[in-house]
Amino acid sequence: MARWVVVGGTGYIGRALCRRLNSSGWRVLSVSRAPDGPVGCKHLSLQLSPGSDFSHIFQAGDRVVYAAGLASRAECERHPRQAYWLNSDCPLMLLRCAERAGAESFTYISSVKAKRPPRGRVAGEDDGVPATDVYGHSKWLGERLLLAELSNCRVNLIRSASVYGIDTGGRGSRGRAGRWLGLLGFVGNIAPLLPASGRRSFISLSDLVQAIVLLAEAQHCNRQVFIAAEPTFYDLAAIVSAIRGARVRASSRLMRLLLAAARPLRRLPIARTLLELEESELYSAARLRKALRWRAEERYCHFLRSIS
Repeated sequence: MARWVVVGGTGYIGRALCRRLNSSGWRVLSVSRAPDGPVGCKHLSLQLSPGSDFSHIFQAGDRVVYAAGLASRAECERHPRQAYWLNSDCPLMLLRCAERAGAESFTYISSVKAKRPPRGRVAGEDDGVPATDVYGHSKWLGERLLLAELSNCRVNLIRSASVYGIDTGGRGSRGRAGRWLGLLGFVGNIAPLLPASGRRSFISLSDLVQAIVLLAEAQHCNRQVFIAAEPTFYDLAAIVSAIRGARVRASSRLMRLLLAAARPLRRLPIARTLLELEESELYSAARLRKALRWRAEERYCHFLRSIS
């Protein structure tokens, strides 16, 4: 039986993947700096730093999933060298070690933020331009390095849309997201009109994990890039409507008015983040559905109603 090696096995994606694989009877090795790993899985506590020895991690036939990296955009801006190491150089070093050990596959969990999508269009894997911010560009560079590496090990990349349904690790089902959604619901109750934001793509954690498993097992996929996203898009009004259970009106004029003060300051990170609210980021998972017969089973609106 093949062994799965999940690098970043104690992060929210890695932990969910380890649990899914373990419940299906697979042998799983979790690798991270945490002292303990997911229940039922073997765990290797290892610092993912430039001085670490990765040569002893892998063995022949392994299915490797790289779910580590620095995902917070704010953390990437504060620590760019760490971001480029974890999102670009580290996965390349691990791929080379996995190749020497005779691993079967190497799957890199990237992000749709690796590329800026074209305005007003649903983007596929080849659309848009490479990101310029530290987080997106480090992911983009990681993709390029992995795809350029010559190896017998199958290498594939999956770009996830914004992930929801994240395991809170026993801290309650609502957590920070629940409090944020509670605030939106409160605002929706007292405001007759909301600013019209851009629409976004989402993906549930369970659907993303399913896509990762299918891709790592797919013998016919090699050096492919896939997007994992739901077919439905959501703006601020749709999110509040799902929380309240009633339709909410949105105004483009109100959004322009609220963002007017931020436009002269667009070079500042906080202003840039605010201005992104009016931009749409729409993605298609058509290639993933066709190649792996995968489909997103969950819907963001159902998740919102379940925790609101």
